[in-house]
Amino acid sequence: MPAVAATTVVISGAGSGIGRAAARLLAAEGHSVVAVGRRGEALAETASAAPERIRSCRVDVVDAGALATALADATTGLPPVGYCIAAAAQYARGHFLDMRPETFSAMIRANVEGVANLLRLILPGMIERRFGRIVVVGSLADMNPIPGAAGYSASKGALHALVRGIAGEIDPTRHPNVLINELSPGATRTAMSDRGKEPQDVFPDIRRLLHLPEGGPTGRFYLENREIRLGESWKQALRRRIGL
Repeated sequence: MPAVAATTVVISGAGSGIGRAAARLLAAEGHSVVAVGRRGEALAETASAAPERIRSCRVDVVDAGALATALADATTGLPPVGYCIAAAAQYARGHFLDMRPETFSAMIRANVEGVANLLRLILPGMIERRFGRIVVVGSLADMNPIPGAAGYSASKGALHALVRGIAGEIDPTRHPNVLINELSPGATRTAMSDRGKEPQDVFPDIRRLLHLPEGGPTGRFYLENREIRLGESWKQALRRRIGL
């Protein structure tokens, strides 16, 4: 499906990394972008690339009430929201028994509740207008958690269920043009990692999911440009491949 003309894109985690890169590149394509994040200076730096296209929305996505107010203000006068990228995340490194309970809780809330709060506000309009594309930036950290990342890995595992659960509640016969998918960008240089590709190099995979056709895949997980069937046994994969 071709890009929707004059649509608004809401991006959380837009103050740096993948969120910032996506905000700038989508603005360059002519979209109106609402850049959501907690740090005003970082958002201003994101918006400086295209101040006429990018609006800063300084708010913590964990605070559902504040997010609703801030997002309503930031989208006033803009075209309807057609795309949403949930890229905000926290990664507090530390062994489970050494981590303070409030640090653990804050990470789980940011990485799971923050996504839920954002989508709870975005989805109703998409369903009403019968168009929307949502990309949740996820990870495969839960598949093989490394020492010091138990909390982060648990939060990313929860996102798989959240995305599939939300997708399952959107009637595909009535709303085949409202799609939500999860994307693991692979190793990327962000505040969380000093190795991997540059954030802007993730954009082609995001863009591909934003431009899925009507009736396209939803509730799926992608590792870069390849779909991964989470929890699928080798027998199930074989049956699927041979069409049984």
